[in-house]
Amino acid sequence: MFKKKKEHSGGSLARLITLTKKNLLRFFKNPKAMGFLLGIPIMYYLIIGLVFGSTGDQTATYNIGWVDDDTSTADYSINPYFNVSEIKNIIGNIENVNLIDYNSIENATNGALDDKIEAFVYIPEGFEENLENRYFNHIAFWNNDTSSGNYSLNIIYELLANQSSYLFKLYNVTSSGSTVYANFQDSIYDAILIVNENFNYGLENNWDVNMTYHYRDGLSIAKLEYNRNILSNIVNGISFSMGSSSEITILSEIIPGTSLFDPISYDIYFLQSVSLQTRMIIENLFKSIIYGVINYNLNEINLELSIESIGGREVNQITFQSAGLILYGPMTILSFAIIILTSEKKDGIYKRLASSEVKNHEIILSSIIADTFLIFMQLTIGICLLFPFGWNPIIASTLDAIIGIVLGIFLFSFFILALAFTLTPIFKDPDTAGGGVWIILIPLMMLSGIFFPLEYMGEGLQIIANFLPTRYAVLIFQDLLLNGLPVTDPGILTNMGILILYSIGLFIIGIFAFRKFKR
Repeated sequence: MFKKKKEHSGGSLARLITLTKKNLLRFFKNPKAMGFLLGIPIMYYLIIGLVFGSTGDQTATYNIGWVDDDTSTADYSINPYFNVSEIKNIIGNIENVNLIDYNSIENATNGALDDKIEAFVYIPEGFEENLENRYFNHIAFWNNDTSSGNYSLNIIYELLANQSSYLFKLYNVTSSGSTVYANFQDSIYDAILIVNENFNYGLENNWDVNMTYHYRDGLSIAKLEYNRNILSNIVNGISFSMGSSSEITILSEIIPGTSLFDPISYDIYFLQSVSLQTRMIIENLFKSIIYGVINYNLNEINLELSIESIGGREVNQITFQSAGLILYGPMTILSFAIIILTSEKKDGIYKRLASSEVKNHEIILSSIIADTFLIFMQLTIGICLLFPFGWNPIIASTLDAIIGIVLGIFLFSFFILALAFTLTPIFKDPDTAGGGVWIILIPLMMLSGIFFPLEYMGEGLQIIANFLPTRYAVLIFQDLLLNGLPVTDPGILTNMGILILYSIGLFIIGIFAFRKFKR
């Protein structure tokens, strides 16, 4: 019995190996199945590599407007890069940045709406003057020492003010020191340097003495230490030159209830249809360059970049990608349509219909109606699921949005079904069609902006995208649901017309292919 059981086990294993070989041979002997199984992942990873990797053309040029409304003038000997024109020249020399001058916000806005620029920078009035003013630390000097000695605190103040004039502006407020300190938040000063009790007496006796640098809350540690070190070096040098061997220490303390002055601001206006990735690239570029040029030393000037939307409000990622997300569901109907057509071919339904009184156009029309219904169902599902995740479409009017969406989806359905009739003869059976159709779907979706914005791609792939019919469908819905344009806008009508031409061309091909396929 033991031997018989061993033979049974061996026979089972042999059959398993035989069946496995047969299944593999069936796959390898079917060129289409093997091509689809290998071709789809190869195509997918190649496209991902071209889009996100170094293989693609990553030299996209950013067209940025420049509006300079500042008529003030800084002293460029203090810092040559307070000159707005110099800052502009530095940015203009950066590779892939194309600066375009505009003389007003209105003209720059029109340039953005005409797709000439993605964004524009606005320099407000008083920018240079404010830079120069903020370059200096305005310090109140309060002699709060009541001790006596042979050293004149007025002379020390004058020498300190003179020797630190390249960085500090000192103001002697000894007569009103307590008042200045009590109302410091509303004062013009960045800090108040207080000479502490027994300072003069300590200098007289060569004791170590101190002052206290009281500063506004929010000052960075780096700038605080920079200021303290400069003041300490100067006052110790003055003390030594006056014959005292005392070491003067500059203490530091935050003034409670205070905050830094409002930063010097400039603006970047973005067209609301610009992707978040492009916004981040442009925003970080200008922020780093302008801040780095102006604050090349530790005497940092507090700058603020304000982001404005030309469309009136900010756009989240869901809203920005809504055109592609809405079209994804209807796009997948292509797979269903081709599977149904190949199934009917395999089951002989078309032969039986052809022998009856059913006409070709009736068969085609029935497929169009059924698939259009499914496409609208997919559209409804997509819209209903996007709203809870923050989709906030920007539309010209509710009527424009409804008419535009319905008309746009009808045209997109026409294209999808035309493509289905064109591709169906390629596939012999539903199994092959179900996988093979994705070789068409993946490029159409990934390279047209359905999956992710075209800004992720290099210029080479963006050129290819402009020849894809699905790209024009995405542009239609972007204009309707992101740019807030009416359905009668010439750009929308043009894109609809291009989509119709693509669909008609495919349908003509598909009709002839369908006749051959039906036989």
